[in-house]
Amino acid sequence: MDITTLLTTLLTTLASGGGVASFMQYKQNKKAKELENDRVASEQWRALYEEQARTAQALREKLHDARTLLEEEKRQTLMCRFYVCEKLDCTDREPPHTEIIKELKQYPKK
Repeated sequence: MDITTLLTTLLTTLASGGGVASFMQYKQNKKAKELENDRVASEQWRALYEEQARTAQALREKLHDARTLLEEEKRQTLMCRFYVCEKLDCTDREPPHTEIIKELKQYPKK
């Protein structure tokens, strides 16, 4: 058997037996599996991102509520200080109106 016969036999076997077709099918299957893996990974990343976004939004809302509460408590503290007497005898009442009014103007009213 010479080389030409061997090559001819090999090519004929591959062509008639679907060797080329099976090789092409193998490449397509491999590519399809890679695409499926990429799609699944993309969905997992999207789910993680959405979960992180929901968590961040909940934390922002809690922070906003805490800041609002703190501002209200500061306002109430200033109002209480507004009516406190500086002198021990209440006949000469002298609350610190001027400094407190300046501080109250810094905080927005609700």
